[in-house]
Amino acid sequence: MSRRLIITADDYGLCEPANAAIEECLEAGAMHATCVMTNMPDYRAVAALRHRFPGASLGIHWTLSLGRPVLPPQQVPSLVGPGGEFLHWAELRRRVLARKIDFAQVRAELYAQVERFRETAGEPDFWNTHQNVHVAPGLFQTCVGLAHELGITTMRSHRRITVPQQGGALGYNLRHPLYWLKAQLIGRWTDRAEALGMRTPDGIIYTPGFGQGRTAVEAVAERLPWRNVRQAAEWVIHPATTTDHPLFGRLTESRLREYEVFRDPELKERLAGRGVMCVGFEVLRPHLQPA
Repeated sequence: MSRRLIITADDYGLCEPANAAIEECLEAGAMHATCVMTNMPDYRAVAALRHRFPGASLGIHWTLSLGRPVLPPQQVPSLVGPGGEFLHWAELRRRVLARKIDFAQVRAELYAQVERFRETAGEPDFWNTHQNVHVAPGLFQTCVGLAHELGITTMRSHRRITVPQQGGALGYNLRHPLYWLKAQLIGRWTDRAEALGMRTPDGIIYTPGFGQGRTAVEAVAERLPWRNVRQAAEWVIHPATTTDHPLFGRLTESRLREYEVFRDPELKERLAGRGVMCVGFEVLRPHLQPA
Protein backbone atom coordinates (compact mmCIF):
# COMPACT_ATOMS: atom_id res chain seq x y z
CA MET A 1 0.00 0.00 0.00
CA SER A 2 1.20 3.52 -0.82
CA ARG A 3 -0.24 6.87 0.17
CA ARG A 4 1.49 8.76 -2.63
CA LEU A 5 -0.58 11.29 -4.55
CA ILE A 6 0.24 12.86 -7.92
CA ILE A 7 -1.68 16.12 -8.34
CA THR A 8 -1.57 17.09 -12.03
CA ALA A 9 -2.71 20.38 -13.52
CA ASP A 10 -3.85 20.04 -17.12
CA ASP A 11 -3.85 22.80 -19.76
CA TYR A 12 -0.55 24.62 -19.27
CA GLY A 13 -0.10 26.79 -22.36
CA LEU A 14 -3.84 27.26 -22.88
CA CYS A 15 -3.75 30.93 -21.85
CA GLU A 16 -2.06 33.25 -19.37
CA PRO A 17 -4.68 32.81 -16.57
CA ALA A 18 -4.15 29.03 -16.67
CA ASN A 19 -0.36 29.38 -16.76
CA ALA A 20 -0.30 31.82 -13.84
CA ALA A 21 -2.51 29.59 -11.69
CA ILE A 22 -0.47 26.46 -12.43
CA GLU A 23 2.77 28.25 -11.59
CA GLU A 24 1.36 29.37 -8.23
CA CYS A 25 0.15 25.86 -7.46
CA LEU A 26 3.58 24.41 -8.25
CA GLU A 27 5.14 27.03 -6.01
CA ALA A 28 2.80 26.11 -3.15
CA GLY A 29 4.23 22.59 -3.05
CA ALA A 30 1.38 20.06 -3.09
CA MET A 31 1.22 19.85 -6.88
CA HIS A 32 4.21 18.34 -8.67
CA ALA A 33 3.03 17.86 -12.27
CA THR A 34 1.53 19.72 -15.19
CA CYS A 35 1.07 19.00 -18.89
CA VAL A 36 1.51 21.36 -21.81
CA MET A 37 -0.67 22.13 -24.84
CA THR A 38 2.02 23.00 -27.39
CA ASN A 39 -0.52 24.00 -30.04
CA MET A 40 -1.89 26.85 -27.90
CA PRO A 41 -0.68 30.48 -27.77
CA ASP A 42 1.02 30.49 -24.35
CA TYR A 43 2.96 27.20 -24.52
CA ARG A 44 6.39 28.87 -24.76
CA ALA A 45 6.29 29.72 -21.06
CA VAL A 46 7.14 26.06 -20.35
CA ALA A 47 10.80 26.85 -21.10
CA ALA A 48 11.00 29.06 -18.00
CA LEU A 49 8.84 26.60 -16.06
CA ARG A 50 11.39 23.82 -16.60
CA HIS A 51 14.12 25.99 -15.06
CA ARG A 52 11.98 27.39 -12.26
CA PHE A 53 10.68 23.98 -11.13
CA PRO A 54 13.37 21.45 -12.11
CA GLY A 55 11.82 18.76 -9.91
CA ALA A 56 8.34 19.01 -11.43
CA SER A 57 7.01 16.46 -13.91
CA LEU A 58 6.24 18.24 -17.19
CA GLY A 59 4.23 16.28 -19.73
CA ILE A 60 2.79 16.67 -23.20
CA HIS A 61 -0.96 17.34 -23.24
CA TRP A 62 -1.67 16.12 -26.76
CA THR A 63 -4.47 18.19 -28.23
CA LEU A 64 -6.81 17.30 -31.11
CA SER A 65 -10.00 19.12 -30.10
CA LEU A 66 -9.11 22.76 -29.37
CA GLY A 67 -7.24 25.48 -31.22
CA ARG A 68 -5.24 25.00 -34.40
CA PRO A 69 -2.88 22.16 -35.25
CA VAL A 70 0.88 22.63 -35.16
CA LEU A 71 1.05 21.30 -38.71
CA PRO A 72 -0.50 23.30 -41.55
CA PRO A 73 -4.23 22.43 -41.63
CA GLN A 74 -3.97 21.15 -45.20
CA GLN A 75 -1.69 18.37 -43.93
CA VAL A 76 -4.31 17.12 -41.44
CA PRO A 77 -7.63 17.72 -43.24
CA SER A 78 -9.51 14.91 -41.44
CA LEU A 79 -8.83 16.60 -38.08
CA VAL A 80 -9.95 20.17 -38.83
CA GLY A 81 -13.00 22.14 -39.87
CA PRO A 82 -13.30 24.61 -42.76
CA GLY A 83 -11.46 27.35 -40.85
CA GLY A 84 -8.46 25.18 -40.03
CA GLU A 85 -9.38 24.77 -36.36
CA PHE A 86 -9.49 21.37 -34.69
CA LEU A 87 -12.91 19.75 -34.57
CA HIS A 88 -14.81 19.87 -31.29
CA TRP A 89 -14.50 16.63 -29.32
CA ALA A 90 -18.04 15.46 -30.09
CA GLU A 91 -17.46 15.81 -33.85
CA LEU A 92 -13.99 14.26 -33.61
CA ARG A 93 -15.46 11.29 -31.76
CA ARG A 94 -18.23 10.95 -34.35
CA ARG A 95 -15.65 10.87 -37.14
CA VAL A 96 -13.52 8.35 -35.27
CA LEU A 97 -16.49 6.00 -34.85
CA ALA A 98 -17.46 6.53 -38.50
CA ARG A 99 -13.86 5.74 -39.56
CA LYS A 100 -13.46 9.12 -41.20
CA ILE A 101 -10.27 10.01 -39.34
CA ASP A 102 -6.90 9.41 -40.97
CA PHE A 103 -4.75 7.97 -38.18
CA ALA A 104 -1.58 8.74 -40.14
CA GLN A 105 -2.58 12.41 -39.83
CA VAL A 106 -3.17 11.93 -36.10
CA ARG A 107 0.33 10.49 -35.68
CA ALA A 108 1.89 13.31 -37.71
CA GLU A 109 0.19 16.02 -35.67
CA LEU A 110 0.98 14.42 -32.32
CA TYR A 111 4.60 14.00 -33.38
CA ALA A 112 4.75 17.70 -34.33
CA GLN A 113 3.40 18.67 -30.92
CA VAL A 114 6.08 16.59 -29.20
CA GLU A 115 8.80 18.12 -31.36
CA ARG A 116 7.63 21.59 -30.32
CA PHE A 117 7.78 20.50 -26.66
CA ARG A 118 11.30 19.13 -27.12
CA GLU A 119 12.48 22.34 -28.78
CA THR A 120 11.10 24.37 -25.88
CA ALA A 121 11.59 22.27 -22.74
CA GLY A 122 13.41 19.03 -23.54
CA GLU A 123 11.88 15.58 -23.24
CA PRO A 124 8.33 15.23 -21.89
CA ASP A 125 8.13 13.32 -18.61
CA PHE A 126 4.71 11.80 -19.41
CA TRP A 127 1.77 12.13 -21.79
CA ASN A 128 -2.00 12.45 -21.79
CA THR A 129 -4.59 14.16 -24.01
CA HIS A 130 -6.84 17.19 -23.76
CA GLN A 131 -10.42 16.13 -22.98
CA ASN A 132 -9.12 12.54 -22.92
CA VAL A 133 -9.66 12.35 -26.66
CA HIS A 134 -7.48 9.23 -26.86
CA VAL A 135 -10.08 7.26 -24.88
CA ALA A 136 -11.72 6.05 -28.09
CA PRO A 137 -11.17 3.01 -30.32
CA GLY A 138 -8.20 3.57 -32.58
CA LEU A 139 -7.06 6.80 -30.95
CA PHE A 140 -6.00 5.02 -27.77
CA GLN A 141 -3.89 2.53 -29.65
CA THR A 142 -2.43 5.25 -31.89
CA CYS A 143 -1.39 7.42 -28.95
CA VAL A 144 0.09 4.54 -26.96
CA GLY A 145 1.99 3.25 -29.99
CA LEU A 146 3.46 6.66 -30.85
CA ALA A 147 4.38 7.39 -27.24
CA HIS A 148 6.17 4.05 -27.06
CA GLU A 149 8.11 4.82 -30.25
CA LEU A 150 9.07 8.26 -28.95
CA GLY A 151 10.22 6.92 -25.60
CA ILE A 152 7.56 8.74 -23.58
CA THR A 153 6.85 5.71 -21.45
CA THR A 154 4.78 7.26 -18.64
CA MET A 155 1.10 8.05 -19.14
CA ARG A 156 -2.09 8.80 -17.28
CA SER A 157 -3.95 5.74 -16.06
CA HIS A 158 -7.66 5.52 -16.78
CA ARG A 159 -8.35 2.94 -14.15
CA ARG A 160 -10.80 4.71 -11.91
CA ILE A 161 -10.50 5.15 -8.17
CA THR A 162 -14.04 6.21 -7.31
CA VAL A 163 -14.48 8.12 -4.06
CA PRO A 164 -18.13 9.20 -3.80
CA GLN A 165 -19.19 11.68 -1.15
CA GLN A 166 -22.00 9.36 -0.07
CA GLY A 167 -21.62 5.59 0.25
CA GLY A 168 -18.93 3.47 -1.32
CA ALA A 169 -17.59 2.78 -4.80
CA LEU A 170 -19.54 -0.46 -5.16
CA GLY A 171 -22.86 1.23 -4.51
CA TYR A 172 -22.00 4.04 -6.91
CA ASN A 173 -21.10 1.55 -9.65
CA LEU A 174 -24.37 -0.34 -9.14
CA ARG A 175 -26.31 2.91 -9.51
CA HIS A 176 -24.29 3.89 -12.60
CA PRO A 177 -23.73 0.68 -14.60
CA LEU A 178 -22.59 2.46 -17.77
CA TYR A 179 -19.92 4.26 -15.75
CA TRP A 180 -18.77 0.88 -14.42
CA LEU A 181 -18.81 -0.74 -17.88
CA LYS A 182 -16.76 2.06 -19.45
CA ALA A 183 -14.30 1.85 -16.56
CA GLN A 184 -13.83 -1.89 -17.18
CA LEU A 185 -13.16 -1.34 -20.88
CA ILE A 186 -10.69 1.48 -20.36
CA GLY A 187 -9.00 -0.45 -17.58
CA ARG A 188 -8.31 -3.28 -20.03
CA TRP A 189 -6.85 -0.81 -22.51
CA THR A 190 -4.57 0.45 -19.74
CA ASP A 191 -3.48 -3.15 -19.07
CA ARG A 192 -2.48 -3.46 -22.72
CA ALA A 193 -0.55 -0.18 -22.60
CA GLU A 194 1.35 -1.44 -19.57
CA ALA A 195 2.12 -4.67 -21.42
CA LEU A 196 3.93 -2.48 -23.98
CA GLY A 197 6.03 -1.00 -21.19
CA MET A 198 3.97 2.06 -20.29
CA ARG A 199 4.19 3.21 -16.68
CA THR A 200 0.98 4.50 -15.13
CA PRO A 201 -0.36 5.52 -11.73
CA ASP A 202 -2.62 2.95 -10.09
CA GLY A 203 -5.65 5.00 -11.06
CA ILE A 204 -7.23 8.39 -11.56
CA ILE A 205 -9.41 9.75 -8.76
CA TYR A 206 -13.11 10.47 -9.41
CA THR A 207 -14.99 12.28 -6.67
CA PRO A 208 -18.75 12.29 -7.45
CA GLY A 209 -20.66 14.55 -5.08
CA PHE A 210 -17.62 16.40 -3.77
CA GLY A 211 -16.92 20.05 -4.51
CA GLN A 212 -13.53 21.69 -5.00
CA GLY A 213 -13.14 23.17 -1.51
CA ARG A 214 -10.26 22.60 0.88
CA THR A 215 -12.30 20.37 3.15
CA ALA A 216 -13.28 18.24 0.14
CA VAL A 217 -9.64 17.56 -0.71
CA GLU A 218 -8.91 16.42 2.83
CA ALA A 219 -12.09 14.34 3.01
CA VAL A 220 -11.22 12.56 -0.24
CA ALA A 221 -7.72 11.84 1.10
CA GLU A 222 -9.31 10.25 4.16
CA ARG A 223 -11.86 8.17 2.20
CA LEU A 224 -9.65 7.06 -0.67
CA PRO A 225 -9.06 3.25 -0.62
CA TRP A 226 -5.29 3.45 -0.26
CA ARG A 227 -5.07 -0.32 0.18
CA ASN A 228 -5.55 -0.54 -3.62
CA VAL A 229 -2.71 1.90 -4.36
CA ARG A 230 0.69 0.28 -4.89
CA GLN A 231 2.64 3.20 -6.36
CA ALA A 232 0.54 6.37 -6.61
CA ALA A 233 -2.93 7.72 -7.37
CA GLU A 234 -3.46 10.72 -9.66
CA TRP A 235 -5.76 13.67 -9.02
CA VAL A 236 -6.32 15.91 -12.06
CA ILE A 237 -7.15 19.61 -11.74
CA HIS A 238 -7.60 22.55 -14.14
CA PRO A 239 -6.79 25.74 -12.18
CA ALA A 240 -7.00 29.28 -13.51
CA THR A 241 -6.88 32.74 -11.96
CA THR A 242 -10.19 33.78 -13.54
CA THR A 243 -13.42 32.25 -14.79
CA ASP A 244 -13.74 34.56 -17.78
CA HIS A 245 -11.87 33.27 -20.81
CA PRO A 246 -13.26 32.08 -24.17
CA LEU A 247 -11.04 28.97 -24.20
CA PHE A 248 -12.36 27.57 -20.91
CA GLY A 249 -15.47 25.93 -22.34
CA ARG A 250 -17.69 24.43 -19.66
CA LEU A 251 -14.94 24.43 -17.03
CA THR A 252 -15.18 27.92 -15.54
CA GLU A 253 -16.04 28.29 -11.84
CA SER A 254 -14.32 25.02 -10.96
CA ARG A 255 -11.03 26.34 -12.35
CA LEU A 256 -11.03 29.29 -9.97
CA ARG A 257 -12.01 27.16 -6.98
CA GLU A 258 -9.23 24.66 -7.71
CA TYR A 259 -6.75 27.52 -8.02
CA GLU A 260 -7.79 28.83 -4.61
CA VAL A 261 -7.42 25.39 -3.00
CA PHE A 262 -4.18 24.14 -4.54
CA ARG A 263 -2.21 27.39 -4.29
CA ASP A 264 -2.47 27.08 -0.49
CA PRO A 265 1.08 26.53 0.83
CA GLU A 266 -0.30 24.66 3.86
CA LEU A 267 -2.10 21.99 1.80
CA LYS A 268 0.99 19.81 1.41
CA GLU A 269 1.53 19.67 5.17
CA ARG A 270 -2.14 19.00 5.91
CA LEU A 271 -2.08 16.06 3.52
CA ALA A 272 1.18 14.86 5.06
CA GLY A 273 -0.56 14.93 8.43
CA ARG A 274 -2.95 12.33 6.98
CA GLY A 275 -0.06 10.21 5.78
CA VAL A 276 -0.33 11.37 2.15
CA MET A 277 2.89 12.21 0.30
CA CYS A 278 2.59 14.56 -2.70
CA VAL A 279 4.85 13.39 -5.54
CA GLY A 280 5.37 13.56 -9.31
CA PHE A 281 5.48 10.92 -12.03
CA GLU A 282 9.09 10.12 -11.21
CA VAL A 283 7.91 7.72 -8.48
CA LEU A 284 6.46 5.26 -10.98
CA ARG A 285 8.52 2.13 -11.44
CA PRO A 286 8.72 0.29 -14.77
CA HIS A 287 6.11 -2.44 -15.10
CA LEU A 288 7.35 -5.96 -15.63
CA GLN A 289 7.30 -7.07 -19.21
CA PRO A 290 5.22 -10.18 -19.93
CA ALA A 291 7.20 -13.41 -20.21
